[in-house]
Amino acid sequence: MKDRAFLGGRYAAEVQPPEVYRERRKRLAERVGGGTVVLWGAGDDRGYGDVGTFCQDSDFFYLTGVELPNAILVLRPAEDWEALFLPARNEALERWTGPKWGPGEETADALGFGEVLAVEPGETEIKARRRPVPGFEGRLQGWLSEPDAVLWTVFPAVDSGTELPPTHRFVARLRDRLTAFAVLDVSDHLAELRLRKDGGEVDLMRKAIAATMAGQRAAARAIAPGVPERSIEGVVFQAFTGAGAEGLAFPSIIGSGFASTVLHYDQNSGICRDGDLVVVDIGARYGYYCGDLTRTYPVNRCFSERQRAIYELVLAAHDAVAAAIRPGTTLGELRDIAYDVIESSELRDADGNSLGRYFIHGIGHFLGLDAHDAGGEAPILEPGMVITNEPGIYIPAESLGVRIEDDYLVTASGAENLSADLPASVEAIEAMMRES
Repeated sequence: MKDRAFLGGRYAAEVQPPEVYRERRKRLAERVGGGTVVLWGAGDDRGYGDVGTFCQDSDFFYLTGVELPNAILVLRPAEDWEALFLPARNEALERWTGPKWGPGEETADALGFGEVLAVEPGETEIKARRRPVPGFEGRLQGWLSEPDAVLWTVFPAVDSGTELPPTHRFVARLRDRLTAFAVLDVSDHLAELRLRKDGGEVDLMRKAIAATMAGQRAAARAIAPGVPERSIEGVVFQAFTGAGAEGLAFPSIIGSGFASTVLHYDQNSGICRDGDLVVVDIGARYGYYCGDLTRTYPVNRCFSERQRAIYELVLAAHDAVAAAIRPGTTLGELRDIAYDVIESSELRDADGNSLGRYFIHGIGHFLGLDAHDAGGEAPILEPGMVITNEPGIYIPAESLGVRIEDDYLVTASGAENLSADLPASVEAIEAMMRES
């Protein structure tokens, strides 16, 4: 008997039970009410000898927990019917990429679906006669031929002159064959569902954040004059996987000196030099859920007077926001709090300007299956939402950048700092860097 977990993909360190995903599909079906909901999972066109790592689409994973490539989810809310469509098994290719579940009852039982059907059309035998069996596209054409047919899918607006994504091209091809059907974007419904984390999601996020904290501690110990940023990137990744994470939530940012003032610096090609600061913005992925934490370190393990003053101002803004996180507020309002703390400080740049102009981004973002998860600055915070709190000051003329970021779970009475065990004060940062 082949390993059932291996057949299912098992790229994630951990997944929730099938009934959790089934309940999410039910909630989505209730929200849309009717029509046909179709979500395509991530593709994987690797052939013989190709190497790569598969990563499932976040919306698809949220509703299915399925990591199999080229899968399709279909919901028919009015009929209380759902199915997962999978490619047929290809045993020759599986010798290269590993065994995978295919269509059939065993797969349906293992993955928690009523039916798992074949993407491609096929045949069946009934009383010695061969009969055609429609695949996904044939069935979809039938559903969309019904009166007042509606197709719900992830279908965002695309600017004119921009190449259409695969889903848009597929829908355009269907319109050439069918008389009329409406297409509605299901993204807002998915975003609403994903904004509020259930207990199992929070548990996975705690593990992702714990692994991210391990990465920060490893970075703090590795930073010293003459150390390449890329070496720090390496010890971070080792700490992530050593803590059980499957890998990175996003490419690690290890920016020293002038690079500390570049928000999404991604080269990690510099050398840490005595007297500089290093911004370490990293996130581990565990069970597809993300951590996202930033700390700023002095390369020589001791903040200068100027560095300390800027760092403590950023920390004051961070702490003011942390005290204000609660149901009923928004990320935009929290950003205003941080800005006011920075702008009202007596600290100045070389030209005598106040420092608010050097806080050039939002206070944070929602966190979940994506590092920048569904939701912008507008949603009103509710219990179960997870956000980042990451004020920063970036002064290019001084090659001085400071960012401090923690991850918060909104609760009924306020918020819980999920990364509270990671030091943030000047003294604690310096002490953590001296650990060996």
